[in-house]
Amino acid sequence: MKHKKLSAAVLSGVLAISMVLPASAEEASSASTDNDKIVVLHTNDVHCAIDDSIGYAGVAAYKAEMEVQYGEENVTLVDAGDAIQGGPIGTLSDGAFLVDIMNQAGYDLAVPGNHEFDYGMENFLSLAKDRADYDYICANLVDLTTGTGVFAPYEIFDYGDTQVAYVGIATPETFSKSTPVYFQDENGNYIYSFCQENDGTDLYQIVQLSVDKAKEEGADYVVAIGHLGTEGTTPEWKAESVIANTTGIDAFIDGHSHESYSKTAENKDGEEVVLAQTGTKLDSIGKLVIDTETGEITDELISDYAEKDPVTEQFITALQDGFSDILNQVVAKTDVTLTSNDPATGERLIRSGETNLGDLAADAYRVVMGADIGLVNGGGIRADLEQGDITYEDIINVHPYGNEMCVAEATGQEILDALEMGAANYPEENGGFLQVSGLTYTIDPSVPSSVVTNEEGEFIRVDGAYRVKDVMVGDEPLDVNKTYTVASHNYLIKNGGDGNTMFMDNTLIQDCTMIDNQVLIDYITKTLGGVVGDEYSDPYGQGRITIQEAAAAEAA
Repeated sequence: MKHKKLSAAVLSGVLAISMVLPASAEEASSASTDNDKIVVLHTNDVHCAIDDSIGYAGVAAYKAEMEVQYGEENVTLVDAGDAIQGGPIGTLSDGAFLVDIMNQAGYDLAVPGNHEFDYGMENFLSLAKDRADYDYICANLVDLTTGTGVFAPYEIFDYGDTQVAYVGIATPETFSKSTPVYFQDENGNYIYSFCQENDGTDLYQIVQLSVDKAKEEGADYVVAIGHLGTEGTTPEWKAESVIANTTGIDAFIDGHSHESYSKTAENKDGEEVVLAQTGTKLDSIGKLVIDTETGEITDELISDYAEKDPVTEQFITALQDGFSDILNQVVAKTDVTLTSNDPATGERLIRSGETNLGDLAADAYRVVMGADIGLVNGGGIRADLEQGDITYEDIINVHPYGNEMCVAEATGQEILDALEMGAANYPEENGGFLQVSGLTYTIDPSVPSSVVTNEEGEFIRVDGAYRVKDVMVGDEPLDVNKTYTVASHNYLIKNGGDGNTMFMDNTLIQDCTMIDNQVLIDYITKTLGGVVGDEYSDPYGQGRITIQEAAAAEAA
């Protein structure tokens, strides 16, 4: 085993603010020539895809091969966040089974993604500190009640004569892209910080401080492990922005935006920094190689890897067998494929446009809960429903968070603001993009978004023209002064999810009742008679969300 040295101290947030293919037999036989290389294998955004694509058994097998080729002491396995949420095995165990699998696969380090917190702060801290055999690191997650970091900001690993520091960075978008109340006290005051203030400056400062201290402790190289992202991410919190505003990072392993790339980005001194991300659901494994003789750092994405570690594979199978009877139960049927993607391109659509699955989920919320309007955030719909039988596992895959349904009174103005907040990033994706039932609306992309948010990404106001217009509730125009009833989950209505603070103080008619996936089952079985039919046959939905085409062309 490699020798790893924990950082001497957990940095204070207050201080920061104030200042390939499997190795062949021939390759294995030449292992001595590879002993001067350090290999960092990396994954990100697995989202409970334990046996999809390469799978965790494949990760374990590939790690073992690399240990044969480069020496066990020279190989490290890290994860860049969003591993424990996204499928039934995570939902039914509050993430615990995913930690168990990562233990089995041999992970050494991880950073918390925004979805690591989806089962609550207390739950995640228990998993991270008591259940995980690997260590979580994060430089910018600060407990404001103590002024100290929640996790060590970095760890330094010894590889013979070379020391590598790993610095953890979590996205400040976690406030709005998990559940905001998990980071607040009972009075609604934030008691945790992700160093999100001052347009990225505080984030850059805490990262730079961590890098500098790691180098002072003797680190020869610094590898950042971030959950920051690029596409659709707040500009000042992108991985490239952190690189561009810091020095001393030699390589940056990233996650969050589900992209696949190995490239470089310039740091503050104009030096090239390797930047890599492996996509999602174990489509690939990242292989970062540090050549200690030449100083060269390279990264490649390993895909189509078919080998499986039999022990890890058996471990996963045993966990799955424990609740397979529940998950395999057929609860309904669909005559049409219900999708979150654009059938013309295969790209995800539900976070920037209407789909038939979005319509179905929103209808379920409105009808089952007996409200005027149903609202579903596109980021809360995580999987498609293929034509044929629908199992309980299929339903959980669509709504894996286990959110609880609420019905609130809301003015037309608040509803308009929520639609505007959801459309703020259009045409880029936004997890808060709203699928709707009981109303229709148009987005004019030629109108620049004037949504104003605070540093936590929470809605404050619209400071200009609205790009959302022509909102109709049933057959009547939306009345901004009228009160309507809105059905959605606690994440959106009570907890300010995706920055939607406009409903948080409203009168609740129903407060945290059914689980969202059960609402979907009830709608299909009781309202639709157990079968989703032709009314949902158009993958682009039923015309509830219109993009003003002339304006879209002009904006492009």
